[in-house]
Amino acid sequence: MGISQSEGNVIIPTGNARRHLSEYYDMSREYISPYEEDPRDIRAICVDPNGDVLGGNIYETGILEILERYDAGSFS
Repeated sequence: MGISQSEGNVIIPTGNARRHLSEYYDMSREYISPYEEDPRDIRAICVDPNGDVLGGNIYETGILEILERYDAGSFS
């Protein structure tokens, strides 16, 4: 098609991309999205307005305790 590959905006063949662009991918290989984060390697957290974070709530439990109890396996 004459479209060069860039460093960003990577399209992973899932969802509609898989349906409409599958002819451009080797569907026998597994693709890993660079945009998905590993739940076992937390680098940042986001607290919801109601206090929810990582399966806990900062209004009910201290953030350090929530982080210590965090089980990455329950989110994968």
